[in-house]
Amino acid sequence: LGLRLGRVRAILLALTALATATATLVIGPLSFVGLMAPHLARMLGFRRAVPQLLASAMTGGLILVAADWAGRTLIFPWQVPAGLIAAFVGGPYFMALMWKGRQ
Repeated sequence: LGLRLGRVRAILLALTALATATATLVIGPLSFVGLMAPHLARMLGFRRAVPQLLASAMTGGLILVAADWAGRTLIFPWQVPAGLIAAFVGGPYFMALMWKGRQ
């Protein structure tokens, strides 16, 4: 058909990540944190179910606390919602994760 497959895949990957980020932003911060925390716990080396579950809970809590702290201190007189901060961190994180999984 004459399509550049690599370019089409990259565009579809970016659109999928953008759609996921948008849907999560609309739903709220917990969905991004709920998606990021298990991946981060696994990357930290927790492979078995129970330790990974506990590490995911701790990681998710730390992500939300960090997002809330950043939202309160980045532009001090005003506050940025923690969900927005989590989305700005989670979007590029998932794009990198999908890019890494693709290779």
